[in-house]
Amino acid sequence: MKTRILAIAGAVLLSIVTAGECRAQARALELNVPFAFEVGNKTLPAGSYRVESVPTGAGTLEMLCNGNGDVRLTISTIAVTLKNGPTTSALVFHQYGHRYFLAQIRTGDGHGREVFPSRQEKELARSVQSIEVALVNQVPAGHQ
Repeated sequence: MKTRILAIAGAVLLSIVTAGECRAQARALELNVPFAFEVGNKTLPAGSYRVESVPTGAGTLEMLCNGNGDVRLTISTIAVTLKNGPTTSALVFHQYGHRYFLAQIRTGDGHGREVFPSRQEKELARSVQSIEVALVNQVPAGHQ
């Protein structure tokens, strides 16, 4: 009886882990960002990027990788439900003059992941009166 319970528990655990991995792969975004941008204390160059959600016990981390694979960044985010705007997959940037900061990752299902603003962005937000938002929509498959 104990062996059967352990086998069932193992199968349930394996299906949960597998479902999490499939969901992370299904939510991967491939985008072309036409400008350099900042995330945390890092400045990333313009180019092709892939964003993947990695489920953790307490939430989700976002992995940002460039097309060459030489830039890999883990981003801590918080879940948000989008009330307005397009429901397409996109990255949302806050623009201050010629500086762009990654602000949100939209998953295309009415949900998104909010990126915590860096100290530099908070300082700019206090000194600049207007903030422009730029969207970079998902690149269709085969168009990179």
